[in-house]
Amino acid sequence: MAEEEETREVLFPDWEGPDKTGLTIEQKSGGEIFVKEVKGESPAARSGKVYEGDQIVGATIYFDNMSSEETAELLKTLNRHKVGLKLQNKGEKSPYCSPSSTPCRPNISISDVDVNLKAPKVKGDMDMSQQIEGDIKPAEVDIKGPDTDI
Repeated sequence: MAEEEETREVLFPDWEGPDKTGLTIEQKSGGEIFVKEVKGESPAARSGKVYEGDQIVGATIYFDNMSSEETAELLKTLNRHKVGLKLQNKGEKSPYCSPSSTPCRPNISISDVDVNLKAPKVKGDMDMSQQIEGDIKPAEVDIKGPDTDI
């Protein structure tokens, strides 16, 4: 019996369905979907990563060149399935950003910030072109601001 391998992903940037990609797929009685045939000289065959007998266990669909109508319709057809969403927050550009909406990032502003830099004091004139011998300590930075709860 052949050993089960790890899943692999194959990207088809111009997917137009299994037929045009060069795949014949078949659904088995248990609900699994398998690649029945990979047609020669097809995008699937040229990828070198799709083989007859492969089980299709998942798909990632990119919305890059999809109309918003197609995207919304696709998402509406997915009922009780495992779905991973790629999300991006547009901040204030989001049409649904309001003070009560959870996904929007809160605006935080700090009015008073005390900055206190401590460094060794130098008295008199100092010629920076001369070599300095001894231990030089880096400046200490101590920045304090008001405590905030988010």
